[in-house]
Amino acid sequence: MSFQEYCQKAKEIDQQIVSTKNSFVISFSKLDGGAFTIDPADIVLFLKFLSDNHHRCIEAIETAPLFSKSKTYLSYQEKSYRALYKLAGESGLKAISSLGGSQTKELTKVISKLIAYLANLTYQKVVDNSYYDKKSVDIALSKMPADLKELGVIPAQEKMNNKDRFIKWLKDLELSDRTISSYSETSIPKADQILVEHSIFSEGLYTVSSIDEANKLAEWLNNNDDWKQKNSSGNGMYQAGLKKYLQFLSERPQITTLPKPFVLLAGISGTGKTRFVREQALAHAVDNKNFCQIPVRPDWHEPSDLLGYVSRISDTKYIATKALQFIIDAWRVIAPKAGARGVGELDLSVPPYWLCLDEMNLAPVEQYFADYLSVLESRKFEGDEYTCEPLLDKSILTIDDADIRADLGLQDDDGLWAYFLNYGIPLPPNLIVAGTVNMDETTHGFSRKVIDRALTIDFGEFFPNDYSKFFAEQNIPKLFSYSTVTQASKSDLAASIDPTGQKTIDFLESINKILKQTPFELAYRALNELLLHVACFKPQDENTLQAVWDDFLMTKILPRIDGDEDKLRIVGNAGAENLLDALSKTLESQLSGIWSVDRPRKDLFSETHDGGEINDIPCRSRNKLEWMKSRLEANTFTSFWP
Repeated sequence: MSFQEYCQKAKEIDQQIVSTKNSFVISFSKLDGGAFTIDPADIVLFLKFLSDNHHRCIEAIETAPLFSKSKTYLSYQEKSYRALYKLAGESGLKAISSLGGSQTKELTKVISKLIAYLANLTYQKVVDNSYYDKKSVDIALSKMPADLKELGVIPAQEKMNNKDRFIKWLKDLELSDRTISSYSETSIPKADQILVEHSIFSEGLYTVSSIDEANKLAEWLNNNDDWKQKNSSGNGMYQAGLKKYLQFLSERPQITTLPKPFVLLAGISGTGKTRFVREQALAHAVDNKNFCQIPVRPDWHEPSDLLGYVSRISDTKYIATKALQFIIDAWRVIAPKAGARGVGELDLSVPPYWLCLDEMNLAPVEQYFADYLSVLESRKFEGDEYTCEPLLDKSILTIDDADIRADLGLQDDDGLWAYFLNYGIPLPPNLIVAGTVNMDETTHGFSRKVIDRALTIDFGEFFPNDYSKFFAEQNIPKLFSYSTVTQASKSDLAASIDPTGQKTIDFLESINKILKQTPFELAYRALNELLLHVACFKPQDENTLQAVWDDFLMTKILPRIDGDEDKLRIVGNAGAENLLDALSKTLESQLSGIWSVDRPRKDLFSETHDGGEINDIPCRSRNKLEWMKSRLEANTFTSFWP
């Protein structure tokens, strides 16, 4: 629902006519037919003023002449709200004070509608609720589009598809509106029509993100007589539009799917862990709506610190946290057809929603994150169906004498609310949780329960800071998204050099022989996740396959290993030896293509500043094992963590 549509629906309540235009103006009417306009930027400034000076604003309302003390400051009273707008005017908001003095009630209606719209609330008459409470105002500000002209056309939860991005890219090239329309509205649809008529591709070119796939379809079109004739009669316009679309795709970052939606970014302070998460989200160009940063507090000891709780102080209500609201936002965009029977057809073109838990191990992760850890492994894709155990049980949503739906901001989401009532609130498929961690005396360690469920990235090893390139061309992380595969199958491996998975199975078995009868022995989950790594990164040669194995060792196996000389002593056919030495010997054989210093490997997590491959990094697990062995010799104790 757009803001225009929201206001049209609200007209039934207060008879005000509101129109929004791309000319950067909002028009609104009086009951007697008069019309006025206001720049949305002035409303934004007022909302910021209201948020920053909330106590002063409440005081201005409640101390105004004739203020009825039988009501709260949220109930519109003309003289009281006129005093509020006068206070705003004294702080430089002249447009607000001018309209607020002459059109007090009508201005309040417009601002209230915008707050309620952005905060996903059901609009009421302003005499009942103006939504000028700080929580609603802050939510509205957080969801305000960067380009306020978009208020005229976008829905509350914006998402950009390839067509939208293509049009924006063409505008950035400063092409004429006519040319942009010809390319985006005529050329590509005509190509789609011909592809469908010949049963080549039925999904439409705007669904294609891979440049390789798009090039193959373009090659077929270029050899097709219907396409040739269309271009001949159209003076080459259709082909020009297709070429521009191919150029657009080639300049877009190529996306790599992550095998797990739970990532631990470990490393010393200041290496850019939090920035990595933020930039991953921003790269999808949805105005920061898919990024949420939560600072973890040392006093967190239970899931309610992260997911909220039921409060019975005065009224029974659910106190929803920022994290829970973000999870609901992720559900809104990926499950537009959710209903009582299930999630419906998912929109898997939407971007990942990155939840960043900053300084995650300041509190015991196993305690406050227990619910997430418990349901994470229940995620399952079967064809187009997605299921997951609830993070928030459905029984909580039906507590007597509580309006949980309103507390969660779901008044306008009938389908999603019906789904939650039947299934609880599970993990959305497009949610990626990234925890930034520093291992020092102020933090808690991780149990193998946590490490086994996470993708642990030693940030300094995977994304090293290169001082020599501080002012020049730094390598950059690849762009990552969520995977729709939770259980590996042979079909998922078909596009790799290991289509049956047997090479990968043999590799993991050789590692597990060393780990047998130790606390570090691997179970079935480890094999599934290693195969998921192969499915996601799709290695096309032996050395790249070994690079996938190398990264798996770094992200899943080595982080589990710690202890002193006694704990790390194993007994094999040749007698007693150190587990790290035994691993090194096996890996020297299994990773023979990349183990030696003179045999560098491909980087699967980073690329050059201009999108090129990096093929000259050393074997990561070899370096880490050497470091762990040196630490054991020096301190008689070692671990993966610095």
